[in-house]
Amino acid sequence: MGLFSKDDDMKKVGEDMQNLSNQIADLQKKLAGKTAEADSLRTQAAQASGSSVALEDAQSEIAVLRQQIADMKAQAEAATAPVAKVLSDISSSSAATEGAKAIGGLIAGAQAWVTRAGGLPLRMRSAPSLSGEVLDRLAPGTELTLLDGPQQADGHGWWHVRTAGGEGWVAGEELRTQPD
Repeated sequence: MGLFSKDDDMKKVGEDMQNLSNQIADLQKKLAGKTAEADSLRTQAAQASGSSVALEDAQSEIAVLRQQIADMKAQAEAATAPVAKVLSDISSSSAATEGAKAIGGLIAGAQAWVTRAGGLPLRMRSAPSLSGEVLDRLAPGTELTLLDGPQQADGHGWWHVRTAGGEGWVAGEELRTQPD
């Protein structure tokens, strides 16, 4: 399915939504008119009891119009569900991409290096948490492969990594996209 097909589908959904909105507006106008008519008939009924049949008819029409509005709103929601899903998928994808790049431009599948700034080794843990067992201490300048992440926990964005010595989790704040 190409880009133009999605645009055409989106345009069609938009037109359908506009049509449904217009129909709902028309029904709401009719409902307002019938409600006013019912109010008038109630007033007349209070003055003369002979209008009860007309009042019941107006109330029946109001009930029918309310049901039609509810049905049309349900149709409009059903028509917008695919659009909402596409927008949600786009938003989730964008959020995931932004999250992946949030820590120094790092992204899963790429290479990274432990920064030399500070000169301290980086702890590689068994789990993405400060409570994870320390598996290794990676010296500054160590090259590693980012397998997955970041996963937020304990105030850090944790990356699942592979080094020459094995796999584990590291806090991404000490990683760089280039050796320094």
